[in-house]
Parts: sequence; structure tokens; C-alpha cells
Amino acid sequence: MKESQIFFTLTKQVNYGEALYLVFDFTNWDLTKAVRMECSMNDHWSKVIEISCSSFEYKYVIGPYDNIIQEDVVWEEGPNRSSENLKLLEMNQSKIQLDDVWEKRNLMFFLLDTKQKSKSKKNHEHDILLFGQAKALNSPVRFTKCQLTQNTELYFVNLQLELDEIINPKEVQIYMKVQLKKRYIEMISKSIKLNFRNSPVNICQDILQDSKYYLLK
Repeated sequence: MKESQIFFTLTKQVNYGEALYLVFDFTNWDLTKAVRMECSMNDHWSKVIEISCSSFEYKYVIGPYDNIIQEDVVWEEGPNRSSENLKLLEMNQSKIQLDDVWEKRNLMFFLLDTKQKSKSKKNHEHDILLFGQAKALNSPVRFTKCQLTQNTELYFVNLQLELDEIINPKEVQIYMKVQLKKRYIEMISKSIKLNFRNSPVNICQDILQDSKYYLLK
């Protein structure tokens, strides 16, 4: 990954005189090198940081506003956060942004759609839904489309998983409707269990195999 400006955001209420900090593995989790975030209204914390590492891990820490090593600090629970999602997001020309939730972990599902060159200029939309047992999936979540290049589109969805959900496997399924010329094909994936992992989930490789296909009129 080339040097990029990465926009970290997190909403968390802290006590008066405290602040949220970012701590990274490439500084050996050294609190003296922690980066204090900036607070705006409604306990919304953010920070733009230039990072040149190809991959990195990080965590959020609550500590005194003026001097993080002055007193005891509170590290968020759960596994280290990872930059793996950036390998996909950085392909987009828009700002690279990580929207995190305190003590939840982000799991990305994605589909890369590479279109063949053709005389037709019309791009067909995919309708992709993710549903399953996670609390974030109380109702099906629709994938977001992002244009990476003229011929490549990224469809993705981010789930914020509770700590108890990243310990036990969760069942998920994918529903996708694809336009093929003037007809539509429905795909319903098998139900699979996914453990939490820092790397994004490629739904074509990991979920849509052995799916059921239906040709619609």
C-alpha cells in the first residue's frame, strides 16, 4: 500500500479530561507514540493519519487528554483491528475511511465485478443482500456499489460484530439477482458458518459456490 491518508472515526463517550487514542503495531504498541483523536459534537472522534505500511494492526485506547502515560489507560477488548479492508477500499478514488465502533469488529463481504469490453455501454446492476444470525443482520443488508475503474465495480457491505459474535461461528447467506441480457438470474447461497477474521470475505469464493440458481422470466 502506498502512503495514504486514512480517516479513522469512532463514536464513544468518555469521562471529562479523557480522550480516545489510536495505537499501532508498527510502533510496537508504544503508548508514548499513541495518536490522540479529535472530538467533535456528540462524542464523535476522528483523525486523519498518513500511513505507508502495506498492512498494519491497531486498537483504540482511552486515556488522559494531556498525557496518556500519566495514569492507567483502558484498552478496548477483543482482537487487534486490521487494515486488510483497505486493500479493497484504496482502489476507490474517494477518501479512505474506517468507521469503527468501540469494542465491535468490522467484517467486510465483497464481490468484484469485472465487466468484459463490449459495444453496449449499459452497466447492469446487481442486487445483493446479506442475511443471517448476527445482530447487525436483524434485517437483510444490501451491498453498496463502488465504481473502481471503467470496467470494474466493487460491491461490499460492512458488518459491525459484537464481541460475543466473533467468538462463535455465525451462519450467513447471500441472495443475488443478476441481469443477463434481458433476463434475470437469482442466486441463493448455501448457509455457511463464518468465524470472525480480519481479512475481507470474497463472497464468490467463500459463499456463492454450490449456490442454487433460478432463471426468472
